[in-house]
Amino acid sequence: MGPAATVPAHRSLPMFPTYVYFLLALAVGAAVLGLAPFAGGRRLLLQALPAGAFFLLLGTAAEFAYHVGARHGGSGASGAGQTYTCSMHPQVRQDGPGLCPMCHMDLVPLAAAGADAGPGVRIDPLVVQNMGVRVHEVARGRLQRSIRAFAALRAAENRQVDVALKFDAFVERLHADTEGMRIEVGAPLFELYAPELIVAQEELIAAGRSGDPLLLAAARQKLRFWDVPAEEIDRLAGLEHAERTLGWRSATSGVLLQRNVVQGSPVRQGEVLLRVADLSVLWLDAQVAESDLAALAVGQEVEATLDAAPGRTLAGRIVFVAPRIDLRTRTGTVRVEVPNADGDLRPGMFARLAAMRVLAEDVVLAPAEAVLDTGLRQAAWVAVGKGRFEPRRVVLGRAGDFGLVEIRDGLEAGDRVVVSGQFLIDSESRLREGMAKLQDDGLMPGGDLPERRRLDLSAATQQQVDDLLAAYLEVCLAMAGDRHEPARWQALRAVATDLTAAPESDLQPLAAAFAAPLQRAAQPDLVTARVEFKLVSAAAERLFEVARPRAGQAGARLYVQHCPMAEADWLALEPEIRNPYYGSSMLACGEVRRELALATEAGK
Repeated sequence: MGPAATVPAHRSLPMFPTYVYFLLALAVGAAVLGLAPFAGGRRLLLQALPAGAFFLLLGTAAEFAYHVGARHGGSGASGAGQTYTCSMHPQVRQDGPGLCPMCHMDLVPLAAAGADAGPGVRIDPLVVQNMGVRVHEVARGRLQRSIRAFAALRAAENRQVDVALKFDAFVERLHADTEGMRIEVGAPLFELYAPELIVAQEELIAAGRSGDPLLLAAARQKLRFWDVPAEEIDRLAGLEHAERTLGWRSATSGVLLQRNVVQGSPVRQGEVLLRVADLSVLWLDAQVAESDLAALAVGQEVEATLDAAPGRTLAGRIVFVAPRIDLRTRTGTVRVEVPNADGDLRPGMFARLAAMRVLAEDVVLAPAEAVLDTGLRQAAWVAVGKGRFEPRRVVLGRAGDFGLVEIRDGLEAGDRVVVSGQFLIDSESRLREGMAKLQDDGLMPGGDLPERRRLDLSAATQQQVDDLLAAYLEVCLAMAGDRHEPARWQALRAVATDLTAAPESDLQPLAAAFAAPLQRAAQPDLVTARVEFKLVSAAAERLFEVARPRAGQAGARLYVQHCPMAEADWLALEPEIRNPYYGSSMLACGEVRRELALATEAGK
């Protein structure tokens, strides 16, 4: 902020304008010209010349003193001793009222401009409206988080089968010769020539001829250990001589994913010859950012879309969340099991994963654009009304959908936070803020708070609201008179508890917030009761703003009064201040902050 700019206060000096003196000089000159032709006139002029010269010098000195005094801020009769400033440009200072040379607004007394100094600021309501300041009401609700990630389909590893031999052999003929071909259970894969297999066949045939059951069982068991099917063993046992080659069949159905052998090649024990996979179920591996992994869990239902099948949505279930993070991409793998009964899906297809998880059912939520992050702390501006705004330091929690964040401390449900134009330096770079400017929601007409939507109440609920206000006012008046009356607190608690069961669903959370501080143990003394009354009054203000009690007479209003010492509000039916937080010690301490119109009939 630069040095104070001093503005001349011309209206503070009781001098005539310069043109008055000019006209007077013209009149005197005309009179001289009129008397000059006459001898008596010339004699009269000569006699009056010294006096005229004296008055001319006196007028010139007075005019010069006027301009010098005005330039140096000389004080006059109007506004003497009072310094004025501009509420928008506090560097402007002048003695006496006037207009700001920068914005041409009326200057205000410096004492009045600084009288509102405190934790908040006050801006002219017209300026607030021109700034386009918008507010949003903080509320409690569900915090949910949508997560999107890129993914790719692949064959499920738990549905893949490798074909390998437990003995050395040669592939005489290969039937499964094309990767991607469909293979059914029992279909021939290849034909083998293996000396060990021929010997085992001969032993089986000889054991069968010997009639010794122990030898026959040992021969059969040897072939079973080599994965020869029982049906094939029975067939071989009935032969006269061992076959040179043995056909090998598939034990599962699926698609041939991998072939590591060609016809005629030798095969060593344990080598993987073929890999067959069942593609009726696929895995969808998604790479999820590490900040989103906590919102996903095994068993959670998710959806995915495919570029290869526009308009088709896949439903699946998370079966695995990787326990480690990729150091290069800072992502973790989330695996989803996707059904593929029709076989339209193929491994390698690209997909986009979408998941939603409820992080919390009932938390305080505020728009993210209302929070100003300085790096070390976060803050938000709360609109109080009549162009007045208060800063609040907030503690953020988790971020959710629709641009909402969890507020763990600093704001409460019902607060109106500024979401646009916080300091006139916050550029409107966010899409939600730009879209909000195309609508009328949240505008502050005349710089005041927009009125909350009133609830339509049934006759029974309206009577409960009327009784709640009456019980509240009795407690308030008792504390203003320095009296602690537990019976009145119990009556207030009973009415508030009954209201929580009202059929109006929008009213129930407000009634619950009102009754919550009253459910604690009875207040032992007046000091404790006054502390509890702050929470009760804050909840009462939010409740009665949407559920208006009925008035005893036309035009009656409910006054929201504020105590700067207790930093709390209370409600009253009269504008007269009767402070319940300090009683007789400071009974008149406070001010009327807002007015609420009362209903004239049920629900209106």
